[in-house]
Amino acid sequence: MANVIPVVFCFDKRIILGASVAIKSLIDCACQDTIYDVRIFHSDIGLDDQKNISSLFENSKHTVAFHYINPKIFANVPKSKGSWTEIVYYRFLIPSILKEYKKAIYSDVDVLFKDDLTELYNCNIENYELGAVRAEKNSPNTIGHKYFQENKKEYVFWSGLMLLNCEKFRVENLLETLLENAKIKYKELKFFDLDLMNITCQNILPLDFKYCVLQSINYRDDFNTSREYKYLKDVYTNEELIKAKTNPAIIHYAGSPGKPWRMKKPYEDYKKYVDELSKELKKYTFRDIRKKLFSKV
Repeated sequence: MANVIPVVFCFDKRIILGASVAIKSLIDCACQDTIYDVRIFHSDIGLDDQKNISSLFENSKHTVAFHYINPKIFANVPKSKGSWTEIVYYRFLIPSILKEYKKAIYSDVDVLFKDDLTELYNCNIENYELGAVRAEKNSPNTIGHKYFQENKKEYVFWSGLMLLNCEKFRVENLLETLLENAKIKYKELKFFDLDLMNITCQNILPLDFKYCVLQSINYRDDFNTSREYKYLKDVYTNEELIKAKTNPAIIHYAGSPGKPWRMKKPYEDYKKYVDELSKELKKYTFRDIRKKLFSKV
């Protein structure tokens, strides 16, 4: 029997390359019985680009649908003009848009999938708002994240991969609470969606680190020297980090040295997927860095 799993990505036209790699790796790593119902939340992806992205699903059992989100919904919440626009909040709309699902997976697009997500989707989150990966011990002495007194949980959780309890979100009207907290904490939020999620959601199921293996852990022989290790070591043992690094489900390109689609020499496993993209999607390849290089000629 097929296992239908809803997976949602939120991005704009600036990150089509990274999103295409994430989607292709997700599909390629699917088990025989897994069918992904991929949803893309966006505010500016045109029909031509939608068609090009949809080509990744040709001759596939998986499906894709695009949902336009009006940016005005998040007109009164903190955001930036760079990477953290109102799109970082789109993930919180998933339960109200995917009403046919009791739960759903959200993922950032700066990732490379290495395994099927059935095990993740089958996690029991009945008593939790969502499941997420632990980032750091929650205390006034946090290193990588901001401390909020309202957050009474033992850990600070990352928001880049979430198993959402859509039913609980709808019943408890958590979207309204999230938006209200965004207004209350307008000047205090530093990592917008991450801070908001940790303040608002009281019960978060800890997910295995294999679902968010940071690039500084995955690609370094000695990950003890990475900046993130300073706070990860208080959450995970070295054995747990090594186990996740050896068999990652998702590699997350957060932190140094930056996004692989902007690297002159991206990681080999990432570049493999870039090379396999169609020419229509490849036109976004390393566009930012190419402009910088050509401007110096």
